[in-house]
Amino acid sequence: MKILILTGKFGMGHIKAAEAIKEELTPCQALDIEIIDWIEYMTPLCAKYIYGSYSALIRRSTVFYNLHYKSSENRPITQKPDLACYIRMNQLIHDKQPDLIISVLAYASKAVSYYKALSGSPIPLITCVIDITAHSEWINDHTNAYAVGSEEVRQLLVRKGIPKEQIYVTGIPVRQKFKNGESERNSRPKILLMGGGLGLLPKRLDFYQHLSEKIPADMTLITGKNEKLYHKLHGRFKNIHVLGYVKNIDAYFLRSDLVITKPGGITTFEAIYSETPILALNPTMRQEKYNAEFITKHEIGKTFILENDARDAEHIAALICNNTQIEHYKQRMRQMKKNYAACTMTDLVSELTTALPLGGTLHDEIFSFNF
Repeated sequence: MKILILTGKFGMGHIKAAEAIKEELTPCQALDIEIIDWIEYMTPLCAKYIYGSYSALIRRSTVFYNLHYKSSENRPITQKPDLACYIRMNQLIHDKQPDLIISVLAYASKAVSYYKALSGSPIPLITCVIDITAHSEWINDHTNAYAVGSEEVRQLLVRKGIPKEQIYVTGIPVRQKFKNGESERNSRPKILLMGGGLGLLPKRLDFYQHLSEKIPADMTLITGKNEKLYHKLHGRFKNIHVLGYVKNIDAYFLRSDLVITKPGGITTFEAIYSETPILALNPTMRQEKYNAEFITKHEIGKTFILENDARDAEHIAALICNNTQIEHYKQRMRQMKKNYAACTMTDLVSELTTALPLGGTLHDEIFSFNF
């Protein structure tokens, strides 16, 4: 059975989610799984400019992004991609002949749904929502199932008209190393600081100086693809080990007692599965605020808004030294992991494809439509 996973490079979250899903499903020998960057496939000549513009917008200001996000959050689901989007999706389906499509990108889900509406295609579509949100951009008429990160999101989608039986609380996908890795805690506390793939971290040297002086812990700071910040901080502070982009991020989670980070959806669940309490740092994007609310509500960490470098460092020091509080966060994470084990992406794919026709029957129906 052929499965396509559609994703995009808006930050690293969508790519990491796609890779996590592929990794989870790969042990099923009967599956042929391929990840497609939908933006690159849709417009190969413009993709790098689209991604570059997004990165520049997020780095410099999130005001316009948040205004758009808020204005479209509860928009009716009658919005459709343009004709060019349909043509490219038609070509993708023709080239790859998938039996199932999993999308971790809202725009790709919309394109698949529009294609199914015009062609009458029965290809099942699973939309995996990778933030703790029920934004209308994820909702489409021809989605067969939604994989979401929490019961709260499930209830919000139900209120927006999605049948409850189509919504599965699977948690947000993370790589198996986060789920199966062994924690490496030491007597001296360890803190991980990171700002996602784009390295969205404070730029002020005083902030890091106070961290180094006031916090009784070994700190690892991962700047991701933010090379400017890496060169600015590398080797400057005694207790802060500065790294650039790393591939084995799971190892750093598993050896840390606290992660201080922008609360992306993927990062939040990487922390949950590695049992690393979260200090959600300066959530500015609207979906980050929802993720931060989730973190606080479920008592797996707390939200932290930077205001004064010296006092901020003192607050972080007080938290990392509060063993009772840290252990409480970890215990809550252990319980959440048990709850998510009740419904996995493997279970969802198995349920959706049990009666799926193989051997060309499905594709003969699909390509009977010509635009």
